[in-house]
Amino acid sequence: MISYPFKWAVIFVLFLIPFELLCADDVLKIAGWDAYADLQNTHKTIGYKSFEQKFGVTIEFTALSSLDDIIEVAESEEEYDLFIISNEGISILYDMSLIKPLELNKISSYQSLLHDLQYTPWAQFDSQVYAVPWAWGPTGLMYDKALAIEPDSWETLWDLKYKGKAAMWDDVSMIWTTALLLGYKNVYNLTKAQLEAVKEKLFKFNDLHGYFYKDGEDEIELAKNGNIVVYNSWFDPSQRLRPMGKDFEMIIPKEGAVGMFDSYLISSRSKNDAIAHRYIDHQISPEIQLEMVRITGLSPANIETLRLLRPDEIHALHLDDNEYFNKMILWNNMPRKNLYEDVLDKVREDYKKKSKVRR
Repeated sequence: MISYPFKWAVIFVLFLIPFELLCADDVLKIAGWDAYADLQNTHKTIGYKSFEQKFGVTIEFTALSSLDDIIEVAESEEEYDLFIISNEGISILYDMSLIKPLELNKISSYQSLLHDLQYTPWAQFDSQVYAVPWAWGPTGLMYDKALAIEPDSWETLWDLKYKGKAAMWDDVSMIWTTALLLGYKNVYNLTKAQLEAVKEKLFKFNDLHGYFYKDGEDEIELAKNGNIVVYNSWFDPSQRLRPMGKDFEMIIPKEGAVGMFDSYLISSRSKNDAIAHRYIDHQISPEIQLEMVRITGLSPANIETLRLLRPDEIHALHLDDNEYFNKMILWNNMPRKNLYEDVLDKVREDYKKKSKVRR
């Protein structure tokens, strides 16, 4: 028999939990970029522990490595609750009717977001907000601070001084980066002639026996072991490299850089609206944003996170530069994506041929 004190204690605790949460499923399914997986458990997101403990909801995370993969999962028959997707993917999911509008009154931290990320046109349709930003950053130039000269141009990746010591992310961003170096600002809608010039420039990169890395862990390993000293990166791993004895810094070169912001969106199939809103609010809280920054090297969406960051962290992320965000050309959809993929295939094929004679 349950004692009266214990019984009343249980009733009191239940009274504190909103009714809609008691009625919610005990699992919240999320799919999104693999960068946001917990370091110890890749089937969970960064920040999951405190949420699970507080609400008794199990977080299940499907970590994916491309926009196409996220879209494919979103349109599958599986009933996901949340997606984490980069800015150019928001409109795609909206046009496919795969996401639902958010109730911002249920996301108290929204008003603390960076001004440029509040009510952004990327996330608004028919005057309703569909996405809440949680991380952002440029695909900038990383360089080893042990170099004699601080670089200021993407041309550094082609500098003979760093032959065999430069790298690029094995991703379409190598085309965008090279296009910027060549003076093209229309990086997402290049002409055939411009793409041909980009391809030839990347062939020259292959001549220098540079590396193409697959993901964040790959680039960190290359930098840690001293294999690379300059490379382009979609996040800033300097905080993770420092304890390994490597002092790197990220800059936006004079030619500019592409960049992105990633957001949480609620699936149109989700039956857990209340808990999904609470999870988004939890994820953009300063404490969880701090955790995200130190794991991914990306910048926080919530400006209140700055009070928790050390001065050196704020400087490393350029959060003391009010115009840094606006220096990025945000990732966008490519009307002629097939032409870009054709260039990538030819660059990779050329790389394989030339790598046979590598050192």
